[in-house]
Amino acid sequence: MPEERVRDAESTRKTVLCAAERLFAEHGFSATSMRDISTASGVSHPLIHHHFGSKSDLYAAVKRRLVEDYAHRFPNAAKAANRPLNIRAEMRRIMKYIGGNPMMLRLVARTHVEGDNQVWPGEPAVLDMLRRRIAISQKRKLIRDDVSPEHLSIMVLGLVYFWLEGREHFVQRLGNSVNDDDYLRQAIAVMERGIAPRTELAAAAPLVQESTKSR
Repeated sequence: MPEERVRDAESTRKTVLCAAERLFAEHGFSATSMRDISTASGVSHPLIHHHFGSKSDLYAAVKRRLVEDYAHRFPNAAKAANRPLNIRAEMRRIMKYIGGNPMMLRLVARTHVEGDNQVWPGEPAVLDMLRRRIAISQKRKLIRDDVSPEHLSIMVLGLVYFWLEGREHFVQRLGNSVNDDDYLRQAIAVMERGIAPRTELAAAAPLVQESTKSR
């Protein structure tokens, strides 16, 4: 009996989270009520409160699940926190995960519209892992050391996310000459070339000095 209750509770939570994710992504946080989520999930309003608390708590739980599901989808990558970063593999995983998760893209877009700049639960851990792996790569002379791990981790995520967020527009504008595979292949090539350890000649003009001079 206790195991059945645990399974029932887990099933209920999953049902509510799926319904809430869809409604928050489609209508935004402000326009979605707990009653809407109750109707869509078939779970009573009091039971939703029992499992998640307030609407804000449920919204945070939806965000957390989306972020943490990345580690669940790619467990080997999650275990590689103390290994050098493989830019190619990491960008491919990010493209596969976010590109295959349209609700996540829509929810992120909704947060922008609503002016929600809150850090998503679980997001710091993802960025920290990227920064740590980049720093390890720099110590091993696999990545140039004049780029900050913080900025490079943002670039890795940003190159993929920017394409996925705007790809329908770019395809309409540029036609079949742009697509996921070609974009990712070229983005990886540019990134790999840009972060490769500097030659002695390139070392004479580090990025930090270049950016300072250009101001």
